[in-house]
Amino acid sequence: MSRVDFSRGASSYDRRHGAVLDAAAAARLVESASLGSPSVILDLGAGTGRVAVSFASIGHRLFAIDVARPMLQALRDKAGAVPVHVAAAEGARLPFADARFDAVVLARILYLMSDWQDILIEAMRVVAPGGCLLHEWGNGEAGEEWVQVREKARALFEAAGVVQPFHPCVRDEKEVVAFLARQGWLEKAAVSIGPRSPLSLDAFLTRIVDGECSYTWNVPADVQARCLPELKAWASMQFNLVREIPMPREMIWRVYAKANPSTVL
Repeated sequence: MSRVDFSRGASSYDRRHGAVLDAAAAARLVESASLGSPSVILDLGAGTGRVAVSFASIGHRLFAIDVARPMLQALRDKAGAVPVHVAAAEGARLPFADARFDAVVLARILYLMSDWQDILIEAMRVVAPGGCLLHEWGNGEAGEEWVQVREKARALFEAAGVVQPFHPCVRDEKEVVAFLARQGWLEKAAVSIGPRSPLSLDAFLTRIVDGECSYTWNVPADVQARCLPELKAWASMQFNLVREIPMPREMIWRVYAKANPSTVL
């Protein structure tokens, strides 16, 4: 099993990803998922509580788990008086009974985990009949410039001999959709919450070089010293580095529900 441990990124995570999901967006997700109020929700891989705190703030009962204890401490600090039940736990071995939750949240985590299929199986196990999975991909699409920069970094590191520099497994949301469909879970709704805040590619490259992004965490310093100047030179030839663009250009949440067996191919 391989995954990215975000313990070292706890202090900078919110600056890059946003501190709390907008309350209006959370309400739209709840409505699209047909969740009652209050619902019992598990935020799996909750990080600093960007989603858990938002859902708890609008009246739902939240359980949040993550393997990175510094991220969970940041969640506790952020939540303050907002009630969120927090625990350190593995997503592939959830410490909960079957059918415990009305919904399970999986936000921007599956591309960080080699055991993502096991995690989804566990998530499905703990969802009650009539419940749902709320999935946010958040890793961009191949046509986006920042994704091309990221994938060029991956290619350079791999060419330099680093077998698995970052994002150890699933690379395309379509793989997630296909896996869920094989388990009888189909998309019930899609909720766009718009683009991420704009950032220049130059600033994005700076975050990579400074080690703020996870892309370099498994890459030896000498390999970074060789590859990162080449990455920036390549990017400067391909793109306008100072123009600000949303990264990603659209954030979409997908709601999955167990299909009627007669509707599954």
